[in-house]
Amino acid sequence: MDKVIVVGGPGPAVSIGNAIVQARRTHGNNVAFAGILNDDMAGKEINGFSVLGGLSDAPAFEREGYKFIFTIYKIGGQPQRIRLFDNLGVAENSLYTFVHPMAYVAPDAELAPGVVVMPHANISHGTKIGLGSLIMSNAYIGHDTQVGKHCFIAATSCTGSYVSVEDGVWIGFNATIRGRQKIGRYAAVGIGSVVVSDIPEEELWIGNPARYHKKVTDPIRY
Repeated sequence: MDKVIVVGGPGPAVSIGNAIVQARRTHGNNVAFAGILNDDMAGKEINGFSVLGGLSDAPAFEREGYKFIFTIYKIGGQPQRIRLFDNLGVAENSLYTFVHPMAYVAPDAELAPGVVVMPHANISHGTKIGLGSLIMSNAYIGHDTQVGKHCFIAATSCTGSYVSVEDGVWIGFNATIRGRQKIGRYAAVGIGSVVVSDIPEEELWIGNPARYHKKVTDPIRY
C-alpha cells in the first residue's frame, strides 16, 4: 500500500487528503493518506489531519518509503512556490499521481508524476498534464491540450481543445478557455472569466471576455 503525504496547508491539501481517504474507504484504492507537511504547523492538526513535520522533513519520510503530493500554489508567487517544491529534495518517483476513481482520464492521456485528478474531473484524449499539476473537482480539459508543470486548474473550470497551458499557470473557478489558446507561464485566469485570446506570461486576466487586469506580481487592485 502506498503511504502518501500532502505538502501544503488548509485548502487544496485538505481537499486532496479527504479525497484520498474517501477513495480508499469507498472504492478500495490501495493508498493511505498519512498526513501533511507544513512549516508553520508541525506537530499540530489541520482539519483533523496530523501535520507530521516541516518541508525539510520530506527526505527523511522519503527514505521510509512515503510518497508525496505538493499543493502549495497560488496566484502570483508561483516561481517562489515552485522553488519550495524543488527544495524538497525528493525524487520524481517519490511523487504520487492520484486519480480519484470518480474522475475520467482518457486511456491515451499522459499524467506526469505528482499529478492529482479530483472527483468528476474529465481529461480528454491526447492531453498531457505536467509534473505536480492539480486538476480539481469537475474541471474539464479538452482533447490534445498541453498542461505544463505545477499548474492549478480550479474546480468547474473548462479548458478547450488544443490549448497550451504553460508552467505555473492558475486557472480560477468556473473559468472557460476557448480552444487553441495559449496561456503563458505563471499567468492566471480569474474566477468565471472567458478567455478568447492568448494570455502572455505573468499576467492576470479577468472578465467576459477576459482582459488584462494586472501583472500577477503587482499589488492587488480592484
